[in-house]
Amino acid sequence: MKIIDIALNDLTRSFRSAFAIGMMVIAPLMLTGLIYFAFGGMSGGDVSMNAIKVGVVNADSLPADSLLDAPIGDNIRMMFFDESVESWIAASDYPDEASARAALDRQQIGVAVIIPVDFSARYLSGEKDSQVLIVSDPTLSIGPAVVEDMVTMMVDGVAGGGIAIQTLIERQEANGTRADPLQIPAWAERYGNWYRDFQRDLFHNPDQAALVLSAPSAGEEESADPIQQMMGLTMAGQMIFFAFFTGAYSMMSILREDEEGTLARLFTTPTDRTNILAGKFLAVVLTVVLQGLVLMLAGRLAFGIVWGEAASVALALIGQVAAASGLGVLLISFVKTTKQGGPVLGGGLTALGMLGGLFTANMPNAMPAAFDLLANFIPQGWVLKTWKLALAGSAPVDLLLPFVVLLAMGIVMFAAGAVMFKKRYA
Repeated sequence: MKIIDIALNDLTRSFRSAFAIGMMVIAPLMLTGLIYFAFGGMSGGDVSMNAIKVGVVNADSLPADSLLDAPIGDNIRMMFFDESVESWIAASDYPDEASARAALDRQQIGVAVIIPVDFSARYLSGEKDSQVLIVSDPTLSIGPAVVEDMVTMMVDGVAGGGIAIQTLIERQEANGTRADPLQIPAWAERYGNWYRDFQRDLFHNPDQAALVLSAPSAGEEESADPIQQMMGLTMAGQMIFFAFFTGAYSMMSILREDEEGTLARLFTTPTDRTNILAGKFLAVVLTVVLQGLVLMLAGRLAFGIVWGEAASVALALIGQVAAASGLGVLLISFVKTTKQGGPVLGGGLTALGMLGGLFTANMPNAMPAAFDLLANFIPQGWVLKTWKLALAGSAPVDLLLPFVVLLAMGIVMFAAGAVMFKKRYA
C-alpha cells in the first residue's frame, strides 16, 4: 500500500508541474499540429476549390433550313448550367461579347465562353474554322483549363453525333432503305442525351463508365487518405520521443528530492527503502501510461488518427511504456544531480530519437541504410516499428516480435537502473 501511496504522490507532483505538462502533452500536440495545419486541409482526400465563375455568351442560331430543333450552342451553354456542376461552376448569361469582357475586366467572372452567331451553321456545313472563343483572367490557370476541356468534349461529342448519323444513313442505304430526313433530329437528340449522360457518369459515377481500370491489389488495403496516414506516423514519432523524455524526467524527481532533503527524511520513516524506490519506479510507469493514453485520444479527436486494432494498439502502447520507463530509470541512475540530467534529456534522448527514426517516420528512405540498421539496436526504433504496424492495421500476431523485444529491453534496463539506485541509497 505504501508503494502505491508514494507512486500517486509523485504522479500528482508531476502533473502539477506546468513544465512537465508542456513537455508531456502540449509540445507533441503542437509539433504535430504544425504539420497538420500545413497539410490538414487535404485530410480526407477532400481538396476544396473555389467555384469557377463562367460567363456565357450564346449568340448561336440555326439556319432556316436546319433539321435540328435547337442550335449546338444551346448544348454548350446548358453544360455550364447543369445541376451536376453547380457545386463548382457558377455560370451567368451575358448578351454579347463586350458585356462579357467587361465583366471579366471587373473580375466578376474568371472565364468567358463566347459562342459565335453562325457556329451551328458553319459546323453542320462541314467548316471547322468556326470556333468557340474562350477568354480568361490571365492570373487563373485551373479554371480556364477546365472550361476549355468541357467545351472541347462537347464539340467532340457533336462531331461524334455527326459521324453516328452518317453511319446510320449509310447503313440504311446499304440495306436498300432511304433515310427519312425527318428522323435525323430524333437521332441527334437521342445521341445528345446519351453523350450527356455518359459524360456525367464519367466524371460523377466513374464506376459506370464504359471502361474501368483499377490497379491490382498488393494484398493489403491501402489507406484512402494518405494525409491521414502521414499524420498518424508524425503523431506516433512525437508521442514516442516525448514518452522517453517523460520516463527520464519523471525519474529525475528522485534526484530533486535528494537535493531538497525530502528523500533523506523519507528514508527515516519506517517504510522500507526498497518500497520507497519501488513506489517511485511505479510513478514513472503510470506517468508514461497516462501520457500515451492522453496523446492517443487527442490524436484521434484533433487529427482524426485511426491507431489500429485495439489489441495491436494495446501491444504497441505497453511496449512503449516498458521501453520508455526502463530507459528513463537506467539513464537517470547514472546521473548524480539534476544539473547533469539536462544534457541527458536534451542531448542524449534527442540523439537516440533521431537514430531511431522518430523525426523521419513519415519520410521513407530519408535516412541512410546504416541508420536504419542502427535503429534495430535502439529502443525508440523498435517502438516505432510497433506503431507503424498498428497504424497499418496489422493483426496483433504481427506485433509479437517487436513487442517481445521491447518488453525484454524494458525489463533489462529497468532492472539495471533499479539495482544502481538501490546501491546508491542503500
